[in-house]
Amino acid sequence: MAKFKTRARAVDMLGRQQIAGIATAISELFKNAYDAYADNVEVDFFKSDGLFVLRDDGYGMTAAEFEGRWLTIGTESKLDTEHELGLPYIPQDKVARSIMGEKGIGRLAIALIGRQVLVLTRAKREDGLHDLVGAYIHWGLFTIPGINLEEIEIPVRTFSNGKLPSQKDIARLIDQLKANVKYLWDNHHDNNEFPTILEELETVCIDPIDIDDFLDGLSLSGSGHGTHFYIMPADENLEAEVEAEKRSEERNFTKFLIGFSNQTFTSDEESVLNTAFRYWESDRNYEDLIESNEFFTKDELLNADHHLKGRFDDYGQFSGEVRIYDADPVDHIVSWKEGAGKKTLCGPFKIEFGYVQGNRRETKMPPDEWRALSDKTSLIGGLYVYRNGLRVLPYGLSDFDWLDIELRRNKGAGYYFFSYRRVFGAVKIDKVDNNKLVEKAGREGFQHNKAFRQFREILINFFIQLAADFFRSNANISTLYDDKKREYTRIELARQKKERQATTKRKNFSELLDKFFQRTNESLVDIEVVQLDNWIKRKMYSAGQIKDPDKAAQALLDAELGANQKLSKISESYRVTKPRGVGLTKQLRRDWEAYVNEYSRLETEVFGPAAERITETIGNVAREAQIYVDQRRRLKAILDNVVHKTRTIMNKEVQDTNRTATETRKKVLDIARNAIAEMNQTIEKVTAEFSRQNLAEMATESIEKLRGDMEADIASVARRNRDILEHVRNQLADAVAFETDEAGEFITNIEMDEAIDEELLALREQADLDADLAQLGMTIGIINHEFDSAIKTIRKGVRELKGWARANDELEPLYRKIRTSFDHLDNFLNLFTPLQRRMYREPIEIVGYQIEKFIQELFENRLERHNITLKATKDFQEKILIGYPSTFFPVFVNIIDNAIFWMRNESGRREIFLDANRSSYSIKNSGPKIHARDQDAIFEQGFTRKPGGRGLGLFIAKNVLRKEGFDLSLGPTDDEFTVNFVIDSREPR
Repeated sequence: MAKFKTRARAVDMLGRQQIAGIATAISELFKNAYDAYADNVEVDFFKSDGLFVLRDDGYGMTAAEFEGRWLTIGTESKLDTEHELGLPYIPQDKVARSIMGEKGIGRLAIALIGRQVLVLTRAKREDGLHDLVGAYIHWGLFTIPGINLEEIEIPVRTFSNGKLPSQKDIARLIDQLKANVKYLWDNHHDNNEFPTILEELETVCIDPIDIDDFLDGLSLSGSGHGTHFYIMPADENLEAEVEAEKRSEERNFTKFLIGFSNQTFTSDEESVLNTAFRYWESDRNYEDLIESNEFFTKDELLNADHHLKGRFDDYGQFSGEVRIYDADPVDHIVSWKEGAGKKTLCGPFKIEFGYVQGNRRETKMPPDEWRALSDKTSLIGGLYVYRNGLRVLPYGLSDFDWLDIELRRNKGAGYYFFSYRRVFGAVKIDKVDNNKLVEKAGREGFQHNKAFRQFREILINFFIQLAADFFRSNANISTLYDDKKREYTRIELARQKKERQATTKRKNFSELLDKFFQRTNESLVDIEVVQLDNWIKRKMYSAGQIKDPDKAAQALLDAELGANQKLSKISESYRVTKPRGVGLTKQLRRDWEAYVNEYSRLETEVFGPAAERITETIGNVAREAQIYVDQRRRLKAILDNVVHKTRTIMNKEVQDTNRTATETRKKVLDIARNAIAEMNQTIEKVTAEFSRQNLAEMATESIEKLRGDMEADIASVARRNRDILEHVRNQLADAVAFETDEAGEFITNIEMDEAIDEELLALREQADLDADLAQLGMTIGIINHEFDSAIKTIRKGVRELKGWARANDELEPLYRKIRTSFDHLDNFLNLFTPLQRRMYREPIEIVGYQIEKFIQELFENRLERHNITLKATKDFQEKILIGYPSTFFPVFVNIIDNAIFWMRNESGRREIFLDANRSSYSIKNSGPKIHARDQDAIFEQGFTRKPGGRGLGLFIAKNVLRKEGFDLSLGPTDDEFTVNFVIDSREPR
């Protein structure tokens, strides 16, 4: 009699060679954790040394179970059959779970993650906690030809008293494995792989105690239980796949792992397994690649444009509810005629999914939410399959369109509607009702048996029928989708048009303001007025030389009229009109207010005096030349000029208004005529179609269908054109509607829209600033967490150094420098974190020369590089205040850093000047002058004109000083120093 013999290579073929990739192998280990009744399973992968650790908090394995089940290939112990070990353990405090890894080969997938693995498992049973079991395996032995499976010995040891094995204990396990490798090498298995395996075993050093202490959380020590795998080194492809995903920001690796346990499309009876995959780029920083928010959330499902859920019964018939946009859900039934009244082999199952419109103008979602969800569906959208709450691969992968949804859409998007990457949902099956749906051994989907073909055909029919019932222009059940889509499209197109118009107007307005401030900064108005004065003098004095008194008087009047016209032209060239119906950004609002103040100054200080000089000049010339000027005639000429100018402006406005009204009327009449023409054309088309029908030979059903189709065609065109005309009427009514305020000024819908638009812009700007601050706060929070222990150590060291500094005068400057620098850092951390650190600092005496020295040393290189001098007066050097260096030093640093930035490219003298008096400090510089429009804004949160700046430095500095009873403001300037920041006390100290 002959017998089968099993080569060790069978393990490699059943495990490593069966699994498609590393992510699939990790998924298999997640399933094993689920089978062990774990609530949590976590992976930690360390880039630095290639260590891969997988831990779960399941109920673990006893020594007998580990050898009798885990080390037994194809064990039936996970099936519902008797076994010498009995049925798998089911905790009394847990709901029974359906076993996922019934083939018993999932553990072999570890070989794909790495060639060596340390397995630690500790069982929890009704009689309490058992001893920890440890085993060490080198999967390379299972790839060598000629070795029988029974020849390979796996070293196994137990560890009691809730203690983890030490590094020496693991070394002993490895030594036992080495002995087995040498034995195999010596016994007629001459292969080059043996020395490689021995060399790899020599290089591995694993310390479970150290790893457990570092990772914290799930542990096998003390009262802990579960199963842990330590794989080192992990396959180099693992790091390569993770790094490639981070560079491309695509889900080529983690898309196999996210959403492993159904927490989105779930029901109460399903168990949840929490998963994590932490990628440690260093021993301090990690990123969780599969945290819960990486997958779809329940809120996203409920807020999607369309939502559907329901159940397919034993005959493949669907019943459930459908929500289109924000309408109330409606009950719906989709039949599957291919069943022919017979129960399906695939069994009953459930479905739930959301759908996102692909075009922003067709969505009901806010733009930000739609963009975020669209980006997510592009990466991981699809129809997932969950069996008893656990994901079945590869269903749900965005590049695995297992229902050919995208293929049909390419044939006719309007007809088939659905796009696979716009769907995010799940088909839910279970082990009992759907036992004919059998997974392939390699976890590459279901076997393509008759049950799966039915399963797939039912779902394909479902999506096709759903499109016909709701999402086509002539939908069978409801045209709500088409109506709503048209409405959202109209609103979005109008919004985009208004946004484009508003953006253009804001841009043009901003350019006009910039041009105005540029001209005023360059004092062009003074030059233009001086040139006008010179022109006036020439003209009037020329008139004074005319001998004929009448001609001379007329020449004077003409000169005055020309001068006033030129002055008016200059004044108008500086006038900027704020666009109506357009909200202003915070910056534009500041610029506009600065413009109003500056133009008012020009009127008072420039244009007004210039007009007076014109009148004064004509009087002087007339007196000196003894020319009589008829004042009535003079005033009449001026008045006539004003009247002519005013009438010209008003006539132009009237003409423009009439032209706009005429064009608007023409457009409205064209719309109305087009509506009537389209309606008549549709009626003619329906009438012609009706005339071609032979009703005598048609069945009653066909006649009714014909009638319904004709009515639908007419009603659709009528409804669409009625909506268009209604919108036009409402728009016309809104455009001419107005109210008056208390002063009798018109308040039209344009002003109302402008106010709303401006409020929206302000909210957007504030949201952006809040997001920046939140990001900064989180970053500082991380820094605070990571450096907490380090800062405590530094603080302790600074205290110790203080004692040495008191006893050694030479150490005092070093101590002060270290203490100030540390407090500087500590203060910036405390700006965004709880202020408990202040208990470690006390106010001290701060002398001006210390500030000067600190600044000189900090900016020494930059000052020298940009040829900038820093000087301080004796008053500044000797001024003393009591406070925190970490409060005041950063303020000086920020102001001087800005000064260096703005002066670095300036020509001429570059100087920073520090001065002080009894109550304040002054920080001056000779850089570009701060324009009047920015003088109030520079201390506001988010305001900046520095390229790439955040606009937070001066804002934070001012607020920090206020907490200490000081204030930061701009002081008076002169020709020598054009910028002056003043720090003064707001209350006696």
